[in-house]
Amino acid sequence: MNTRTLFTTRWARPAARRPRATDRRRSARASLLCGAVAFVAASAGLAVALETVRPEWRDPEFGHRVKRLARVNEPVVLVVGTSRTQNAIAPAAMGGGTRAFNFGQSASTPLKHLLALRRVLDAGTPPAAVVVELFPPGLAVNGPADGEFRDRVARLSAGDFRHLAPYLTAPGDLRGDWLRARAAPWLAQRQVLMSHWAPNWQPWDRRIDFQWDTLDPHGFQPIAGVSPEHRERAWARARREYRDAVIGFHPGAESSRAVRDLVAVCRERSVPVAFFVPPISPAFRESFAPGVLGAAEAHLLKLAGELGVPVFPAPRDTTEDEFMDGHHMLRHGAERYSRWLADTHLTPWLTGLGVTR
Repeated sequence: MNTRTLFTTRWARPAARRPRATDRRRSARASLLCGAVAFVAASAGLAVALETVRPEWRDPEFGHRVKRLARVNEPVVLVVGTSRTQNAIAPAAMGGGTRAFNFGQSASTPLKHLLALRRVLDAGTPPAAVVVELFPPGLAVNGPADGEFRDRVARLSAGDFRHLAPYLTAPGDLRGDWLRARAAPWLAQRQVLMSHWAPNWQPWDRRIDFQWDTLDPHGFQPIAGVSPEHRERAWARARREYRDAVIGFHPGAESSRAVRDLVAVCRERSVPVAFFVPPISPAFRESFAPGVLGAAEAHLLKLAGELGVPVFPAPRDTTEDEFMDGHHMLRHGAERYSRWLADTHLTPWLTGLGVTR
């Protein structure tokens, strides 16, 4: 092969074609489109899961409890209430004659008690009886439901709006907030999802996995004990939360309405219903101004009398060491109280009704 032939062979080969700018732009657009489609599909899938198979990713306190309740496979005494109920009702300590399930939810109100009951019924787990925590000062809660649910609108389901409609003054506004949360579920539910999937990636004060990790099979959320420093912080928080309640009591019309409606729902389904007053410590009781607790308790008894619903009173022999902060019980206090509640009130009431749970 001569030099000319070698030169011709080497340089006559066509050079590899470089991608033109239009090709690169087309490829980038395709990648962006695929990413957008994948994101929309993932968001839609998560939104559907929140409404159906994964209620615990939407509202963990409700979702984890309703799944535990479904495993029981028979009607139980459903105990509805606040975080005081979560920490005070220990069904396993009640003895074999009473099969109860703790369905307390933090920061609950009479209207939220009603919504919890309706959700349980919608889930197809009808109770044998319902026992509702009514902390007398809590009956002062008033005003439309919009404000109660606005800060947790992402935890509502589509079906919840049907139950809340009679209590809302601007249902369109709340539903609009809810739709925006559903349109961006990864953002709206990020704290809940991270606490389920990667809790250690969050700051300690942002984690909420304790809401389900500490649950027992009966919905009880025990507090084993607290340090003196933790107790002092908890007491300070309780004082802030009740700074208005301790100085006066004014019955809330909306709270009374929700209680009446809850009783009506139970009676429509022939489900027996009773109220119970949660225990508080002597110091917490003394923090109320003279006459305030008495007025609140009198209002509760009057309301219960009008509805024909029994009220199980709180015991007066509790001690400070049984509480974390004067109104949330520690485990040993909860177990003692639960045995007392079952033996003194719950079991006799159920026996009289012919309900052996």
